[in-house]
Amino acid sequence: MNDLRQFWNSLPNKGAFAVMFALWAALFHIIGNSSLGDGSSTSMFGWLYGWYHFSSFGESGDELCPLVPFIMLIMLYQKREELTRVSKGIWGPALALVAAGVLLHILGYLVQQVRLSAVGFLVGGFGLMGMFWGAAWLKSILFPWFLLLFGIPIGVYTDSLTYYLRVLSTQLSVGLCNGLLQMKLIRLGTMVMHTSSAGTFQFDVAPACSGIRSATVVLLITLVYAYLNFRTLWRCVLIVLMAVPLAVFGNVIRLVVVFIVSDSFGEDAGKMIETKFGFITYLGALAGVYCLGWLLREDRGRKPEANLPSTTADPEAVAS
Repeated sequence: MNDLRQFWNSLPNKGAFAVMFALWAALFHIIGNSSLGDGSSTSMFGWLYGWYHFSSFGESGDELCPLVPFIMLIMLYQKREELTRVSKGIWGPALALVAAGVLLHILGYLVQQVRLSAVGFLVGGFGLMGMFWGAAWLKSILFPWFLLLFGIPIGVYTDSLTYYLRVLSTQLSVGLCNGLLQMKLIRLGTMVMHTSSAGTFQFDVAPACSGIRSATVVLLITLVYAYLNFRTLWRCVLIVLMAVPLAVFGNVIRLVVVFIVSDSFGEDAGKMIETKFGFITYLGALAGVYCLGWLLREDRGRKPEANLPSTTADPEAVAS
């Protein structure tokens, strides 16, 4: 609590910022959404809430969106000492960011794209913090704040990108099952068929199993992991670039499990795994992130420091 109290006391212009940010949020609450064809409210926040509720069913790729603000708050808590020490003060150039946020919102409102307005809200909010707390503050809070971009649901736009990744996931999973387990699966595009002692099963690898939907989640995981564990740029870039391959890897593991269960216990059991155990995808991706992080760890190859004798002089030896 002392750390939080010191952090709070280090913030100048708190009252003025609170008023301005409240007005900024009110703008997006009152006239934040112009796409009212579905009966949604005019509030951007109401639209987001409705979308989170809708996307909580099935696998939209946006399952983690409602959790992103909490992840951001945890990261801010971890940076509390740095944010307490950083110099703060009025910084006029940040007004340009607020203007950019207003323009993005106007554009989003005119073309009925609430997601664009949400980006404008984040850009303008970032600018407001810069106006009252300075450029050094913006530099320190840049990554955690714009991590909120992952709270904007975009899964609906990824379906058209899934076909080739679906084919790749199907090829890899069928190849593993046929090559290592001798299951003799038959693949036609994204369709997989097999006859075993448990019966005949047939699966069409859905967009949720392509990797592109889960890639947004895995990208968020790799970004946070790289930010918290690495300081060298090339390591951060490499582990982030591995987000899509790791997502495909997780989906291949899931499909292999589905095919094995279907071969042993029948099609119904395999479909149950496919629909109820989507977390297998993320467990596989998380395992890949952890292994890659271990291989790239920055203390790799360092020799432990030898125990050096104390340099403090012995008073008795000096006296003698």
